[in-house]
Amino acid sequence: MCSTVITDQVRIMDVGLMPYRQALDLQLQLHAQRLSGRCPDTVVVCEHPSVVTLGVKGPANRLTVAPGLLATRGIDLVQTDRGGGVTAHNPGQLVFYPIIDLRARGLAVSDYIRQLETIGIVLLARLGLKAQTRKGLPGVWIGDRKIGFIGVRIRHGVTLHGMAINIANDLGIFDLFVPCGIDGLQVTSVQRELGRNIQMGQARDLLMQAIEQAWADGRPARKRLPEWLRRPAPTGRLYERTEQVLVDLGLETVCMHANCPNRGQCWARGTATILILGPICTRRCRFCSVATGRPSQPDPTEPMRVAEMAARLGLRYLVITSVDRDDLPDGGASQFRDCVVEVRKRMGPINVELLVPDFKGCQERALEVLRPALPFVFAHNLETVPELYPKVRPGADYKGSLALLRMAKEGFGVQTKSSIMLGLGETDSQVERVLMDLRAVGCDRLTIGQYLRPSKESLEVVEYVRPEVFEAWRVRGLSMGFSWVLSGPFARSSYMADSA
Repeated sequence: MCSTVITDQVRIMDVGLMPYRQALDLQLQLHAQRLSGRCPDTVVVCEHPSVVTLGVKGPANRLTVAPGLLATRGIDLVQTDRGGGVTAHNPGQLVFYPIIDLRARGLAVSDYIRQLETIGIVLLARLGLKAQTRKGLPGVWIGDRKIGFIGVRIRHGVTLHGMAINIANDLGIFDLFVPCGIDGLQVTSVQRELGRNIQMGQARDLLMQAIEQAWADGRPARKRLPEWLRRPAPTGRLYERTEQVLVDLGLETVCMHANCPNRGQCWARGTATILILGPICTRRCRFCSVATGRPSQPDPTEPMRVAEMAARLGLRYLVITSVDRDDLPDGGASQFRDCVVEVRKRMGPINVELLVPDFKGCQERALEVLRPALPFVFAHNLETVPELYPKVRPGADYKGSLALLRMAKEGFGVQTKSSIMLGLGETDSQVERVLMDLRAVGCDRLTIGQYLRPSKESLEVVEYVRPEVFEAWRVRGLSMGFSWVLSGPFARSSYMADSA
């Protein structure tokens, strides 16, 4: 079966039940046609015979049975180049694959992911379920049960892969692996939630309507940023090479998790800030888009993969950061240390910057654990003024963060660094006080940047601060004794770190 719906802005192809590998070949053909302008934006809608697919995030590809057992059950196993970890498709699950030119539609990758989630939520609402998104975990959820799965790949600005939504499929297939690589993740379906049979034809029609509604009108209405906060979509050969290396090695970057506006520029220079210790944080800071929850144990292969990345990209300056890991006795310091040691075994005396969490409750222990990784620039961000901590950074302690910077300066004698955001409702006098506090604990380097809302669950921007105000803060910081100050709308803690 194959039917096609053509609107002014998007073509929807319903190909019925199609083997996964055949659907992937179709996507690649359409992708090539879209790049050359020989076809419009297209969405392929289908179901698949039973298949387990692996994503590029190696640690998240965990089977609970031997691969050979899948074959004996008639289940195909396919390695893909999409994001994320292991998942499954089988009859009764609706899948749609958009082949869409993001640049032509003025969409950032984060906007695109939100649109996929919205399509899923609209479909489920029309089937009688109220679904939600979860911060930092792409997909659609019914409470704490996942029902919609997203894994995408962007090549030359055009999308591949897409979203799968469990309608009336056999959920037993998800017992054959750890879904998305997240321990304890529960999976559900429309049929399980409603307790009645669901007609796939009806669900398919409703999905196509939701897709048409989302994309038939062309470019989405977006709140326009001030002129000084607009940047072109990332592109270029070196950008794509950097992306491919990170994908191949299954490494996380703060560039993606924070939806950083500098990603295109940094990756085009062959630099990236590596996010270690997993993508799940034990804190719930409202300025951040990283997921909150129970993290997995540190991956012992991560230091080797970070070293491989540094070697492939020929890095001269490496920035390593992490989520908060309050669940670990040293706050994750040993993983920082091991990454640096492994990188230097491979690369020699590379310059390293560690952008660390606050090591709450274990600061002295964490610093001692880090000592074998010297020398490095020690960075820890205050993020905002103390008056806004209850709203912006609950769970953190302003004085504790200052104490960590002081201890690192006195104990290691290295360059120390911190960063704050403007635009959250702070006053000039409050910012001045933060700068004075940083100098009082010996902080050497400073970045000041514009807060940009990274997700719809994050805090709203109170003010877009003009470039000349940032310049005034740069001059003020230098006059106070900071040895290096980067202050501007796009300044971020690790942005242009190698220029200090």
